[in-house]
Order: sequence, then structure tokens, then C-alpha cells
Amino acid sequence: MIISIVNQSNLLTDEQVLTAIRAINRQISEDFEPYWSLPAKLRLEGAVGREPDKAHLYEMRGDAVLYLFDQADVQDALGYHDINYRGIPYGFVFTELCKELGENWTATLSHEALELVGDAQGNLLVQGPHPEAPDKTVYHWFEMCDAVQSQTYFIDNIEVSNFVLPLYFSVGEQEGGRNDFLGRLSEGKGLCSFGVSSGGYIGFFDPEKNTAITYSAPNDKKAQKRIKTKNKYQAGRGYIRKHGDATLAKEDEHKEALTVGADTSTASSTPTDPIRHIVVLMLENRSFDHMLGDLTKIYPQVDGIPQTGPKYKNTSTASGKVYEQAPTAAESISVDVPHEFTDVQIQLGNDNNHPMGGFVDAYLKVPGVSESKAGQVDQVMAYFPLGDGAQPDSLTALHTLARNFLVCDRWFSSMPGPTWPNRFFVHSGTCLGHIHMPSRKTPQYLYQYDQDTLYDRLDDAKQTWRIYHDGIPQSIVLTDLLPEYVGSVVTGNYADMDDFIDDTKGDEKDFPAYSFIEPCYFGEDENDQHPPTGVTAGEELIAKVYNSIRANEALWKSTLLIITYDEHGGFYDHVPPPKTIAPDNYTSEYKFDQLGVRVPTILVSPWVQKDICKTTFDHTSILRYVGDKWGLKPLVQRTEPSAGVFRANSFANELTKLAVARADTPASIAARAKPKGFKLMQQTPVEGARESLLYYVASLPDTPTDRKALTTKAKMAKPVKPIKLNKMSDGDLQMLAEQKFNKLHSGTEQCERKTK
Repeated sequence: MIISIVNQSNLLTDEQVLTAIRAINRQISEDFEPYWSLPAKLRLEGAVGREPDKAHLYEMRGDAVLYLFDQADVQDALGYHDINYRGIPYGFVFTELCKELGENWTATLSHEALELVGDAQGNLLVQGPHPEAPDKTVYHWFEMCDAVQSQTYFIDNIEVSNFVLPLYFSVGEQEGGRNDFLGRLSEGKGLCSFGVSSGGYIGFFDPEKNTAITYSAPNDKKAQKRIKTKNKYQAGRGYIRKHGDATLAKEDEHKEALTVGADTSTASSTPTDPIRHIVVLMLENRSFDHMLGDLTKIYPQVDGIPQTGPKYKNTSTASGKVYEQAPTAAESISVDVPHEFTDVQIQLGNDNNHPMGGFVDAYLKVPGVSESKAGQVDQVMAYFPLGDGAQPDSLTALHTLARNFLVCDRWFSSMPGPTWPNRFFVHSGTCLGHIHMPSRKTPQYLYQYDQDTLYDRLDDAKQTWRIYHDGIPQSIVLTDLLPEYVGSVVTGNYADMDDFIDDTKGDEKDFPAYSFIEPCYFGEDENDQHPPTGVTAGEELIAKVYNSIRANEALWKSTLLIITYDEHGGFYDHVPPPKTIAPDNYTSEYKFDQLGVRVPTILVSPWVQKDICKTTFDHTSILRYVGDKWGLKPLVQRTEPSAGVFRANSFANELTKLAVARADTPASIAARAKPKGFKLMQQTPVEGARESLLYYVASLPDTPTDRKALTTKAKMAKPVKPIKLNKMSDGDLQMLAEQKFNKLHSGTEQCERKTK
């Protein structure tokens, strides 16, 4: 390891610094390395400018950099943090601060160099006893010199810092062993494991108190003065940990390690996940080939549309006509493509002879669809093309994100069926075995979904969450989430899209840890991209969400935005879904042993590469990632870590490949322009998922009997199913649902009044 030393001091000459460097190099090679097996060399570099550029560290010719300044007026200085915990270690030594603390700057330089060598990230943890309560476990920062801060010795007349030995980090003591290099046992200055000498201090993370603590021996005035002085200058690692946000992601990892019972010696060597906020935007009913298949123009490795040679195709059983994939996807189509469970079984085709060969046949079963109507059936096989220079991308927002971030080309819906089951999977990992959605003609499919959800687990872990919506949120069909909506004025766990925009403008620390965005599913404001609604309004939503997060630099650098779709909506995709494991034992209607059709998914963050991820994922991969990240108990067996038949993979390692956040991400993106002759659909048809949600809301009781119970997440009574709804017209159904929803929404006001 090469450590660049940059002299920005007006009080020290380069000759003085070189003299100290020679002594510290001897200390590392002759004293430190034999015990720790960690070699390093310091060397003097030329300064670039008068202030450090911590975003680029131009003076770092080697592996790390230490700056020598006089005054402690450099923001976030002295400790290793910010850029460092992302992979580039650096630190500071201030001559005037050293003088105020009563220590030699050469000892401080030695101290910082040794800790940088021993712990290049400055934040690794070792499990050990609390210094005042040995039976209590805390996580000590892996630092070499703080415990013996005031102890020094001389090499070539240069004062250098004492340091601890590996034995210091063991729980038990060894006869004849010593815990620090000097081993001054006869002078009463020797250390016990995880101990601290006079004038020294240690830092640790207490998971019970959820805070970073800087500890010194009781009544140690020298150590207290040092801590107080560094805090005054806001320059020490302890101050940064306690008051800054640079280590929050790392501390989340520490809490996760404690929750899942992991060995911290292993967890500490794992690259840090820098994500503190997860935002999921789930749109409706589009397949991967249909939306992103043409990425093969820029990424040949994408499993998408062939740019040369034969195209993927389907053949009509009725006429024998061949329909190939073509770049002719329309803004909207007049008749929705079928995607109920029985339709998807047809679309998947015969595994042996015609895999993924039934999309055209399934569409031809829909009333009003005919091969005699020019271009109608072709839309099942059509896709949105990427631009080639002369022509712009057809999906400006989605394709811009695909060009700039990480595209998952093996992300499948969670089961081969419609909207409701797949949306239940992303919230809870299961649909309790139900593969159909209710309607006026099929009231028997109106079930109670009372399973635990991700949000229950987040509450247990004291992680904040919020569901943003634009109208009636589909998630309230889940029994645990309906009372959350009713009590949203109190809990804040449901909010509309205007609140999302406001929240992204606020302090990054106040933004929810996990957010889920539901688009508008109905009417002239519909923007979910569910056919026959077009794609333009959804493009605007994608751009709005990205641009809002991107405009807040602190939020942007700590957020993962996941753009995905609930299911394929009946549009063609050529990749057969893989086998999987059922989430639970609810398998009487379907075995749940195969994933659904592939959907477009992009991981958007400055912490992911411009690339294609070939790992197999489904919607429960979000649950797996979130669960692993915050140490949550698995919701279903599909999200449990295990080998064998596919279980949900996590994408966590995709977020730890970069040492620093990318600086080349788009400052904003534009939405798809409205097509020429575009007409806004004033009223979307009442069918499919739209009808199911309206039917559910219309079936709710007129007056919940216990508003207080609803706000405390008690299980709500199963919705009633009035026979009169079965013959109700579209208009009457919408009117009744609107009335019921308004009454439900008014419950939030009642909750607010009761709380006040």
C-alpha cells in the first residue's frame, strides 16, 4: 500500500515531513508489519491547489492520501469517511490542533497512517464486550491507536504513536500476552482486550441504543479534553459518526449483522452497500421484449431483439399466418391483450415444440380481435425501438435510463398471471394461492388477503416506509394495508404524488427508507401504461420520479430507484420463464412452480454501472434485498437463502461494485413526446384489474365499525359481496366505488381529529 503525504502546512518544510516519513516507514516495516502482516510505505507528493478536492483526490498517486494542514477548517476532516467508506481512504493531520491537544504532529501522522493501513475503510467492526458491561455485546471500530492515544515512542528521534496488537481484539486474555506494542505492564499502562489507557479512547456502535459512542475511562480528563477539542472543530471520526451521515449505510449493515446473527468479522470485510433509500415504481402490463428488447442495438449481450438474422415469431393456428417481432409498437391499442392465468398458459406454449408460441392465438380469442383488421394482431409482437442516431428513442424516459443504468434482462414477474397476484408478490411474497381477480361476473374471487407484508417487517425493524399513490391504491386490498391507508394522516405511511415531490425536496435523512409508488389506474389521469391506455403518461411519470430524486444530490447519492412492471400484459417475450419454488403451501389452484413472463426492470442509482445484469430475478428479489439489508425475517420460503431450485436472488452485489458514486448520470430526463394526432382517453374501460379494484372498493362496508381498530392495524372484516353489484353498469360501479372510497378517505380525517 502506498500512502501519499501532501504537505499543505505553512509551518512545516518538506524536509521536516520527509524526516518524519522515514521514521514512520521504519515503524510500519519493522514494528507494525511483523505483527499485523500489513505492509505500507509513505511518500511525499506535490500539492495540487491549496484545498483538497475530496471528490477526485488528485494528489493520491498511490492507494490513499494523508493531508498535512495547519488549521482545522477543512470540512469533514481528520477521520476516514465520505469518499473513503466507498473505497478511497484519506485523512488529515492539523498542526495547530495537535498543538492544542498537546501532542507532536509526527505522532499524529504516525497514528493516522497506522490506522489507515490497518483499516483502509476506517469503519470495519469487531464484535466485542461493552467496556463498562462485559456481558453486553457491541461493535468496536477496528482502529489501531485510539486505545493508546497518549502513548508514544521514538524512532531516529522522531516521536511516533503506540499501537495495539491483534491480541487486543480477542475476548479472553492470554498468559504472557500483551495487547499493545509497548506492553508497559510494569508501569500500569498495559491494556486488556478492548480496554483503554489513560488519555486514550475507543469508538463502538451500540445496537441497543442505535448510536455510535466514543468512550474513555471514567474521570480521564486528558481523554475528555481531546474528545471535546476534536468535537469543537467537528473534525474527529467520533464526531462524524455521531453527527454526520457518512456512515449511516455502514451502521445499517452493522444492525443487520446483529439482527441475523452474522459473524461480524466476516460481515465487516463485505463491501458497503451505500443505499439508504429504496424507491420502487411499478407500472403495468408490458413485457421486456416489447419495451427494452431493442437494447441489442447498443448491448449485444442483451437477450432481446435480434439485430440480424431471423426474428422471433408466432404463428396463427387459425390461418397459418406468421407474425414476427417488429419495431411498430403503437402509443395505444384499441383492445387490451389478454393476460389472465388461463391466457398466459396459452401464451407460454409448448415447452418442447413451440415455447412462447401462443401469444397470437391468445389474442385472437378476445372478442373484437381479428386478423382481418390490419395491424391489430401485429401489436402483440411489436416493440418500441431505440434510436439509431438519426431517429430518437421511441421511449425517451425509459430508454434513457436503460442507456445509463443497470438493465436486468432476466427479471420475471412472480407468477404467470394477472395484476393482483403479481402485485401481492412484490408487497408480501405471496398471493395466498389465488390466481384470479374478482369482477362483477366472478364475485367468488373476492378473497381476504391477510398475509404479513414487507411493511410489517419494516415496522418491526423500525425502518420508515411510505406508499405514494395517485387515486385508489391497489395495495389497500391487502388486509394489513387498508387500515394503514385509513390511518395515514396519523402514520404518514400513505401519501399522494404531490407529497412525493415535496418529500424529495426535503432533507435526505427524512426521506423514507422504503417507498413504493403506485400510478393512477383510472380515468383521464391514468398513467400506469396498462393498455389500452398509452405509454406517454407513464413516460411522464418515470421522468417525474427520476428528476425529483436526481435534483436532490444527497438523496440521489443514497437512493436506489427500481423501475419495473407488475406483469407482461400479454405482450410477446421470447424467453421462457424458469422454474421456481412455491412461496408457501397455498398450491391448490396452482403449483407456483414457474415464474411469470419477463418484464422490463432497470436499477437506477449512481452506484450501479451502465451495464446488463444477467442474474435471474423476480419481484420477490426486492423482498430478498430489503430483507437481507435490514435483517428482516423472510416472509415466504421463496425469499429464504438456499441453493437448488430458483429462490429469489438479491441484487445487493450490483450496488457494491463501484468505489465512488458515478458523476456521469443524467441531470434530468425528458418524457416521450405526445404522438402526432394524440387524443387523451377520457375514460378507460372498466375491465380487468381496473374492474377488480373498483369492485373491491365498492364491496367494502359502508361504515367500518371500529375506526380505532383500523388505525391499529387490526384485521378488517372480509369485504361483503352484494349480489346487486353483479349486474351493475360501469358507470354505477364507478360511482359506488367513488362514494365508498371517499368515505374511506374521510376516515383519515376522523383519525386526525381523534389523535388531536
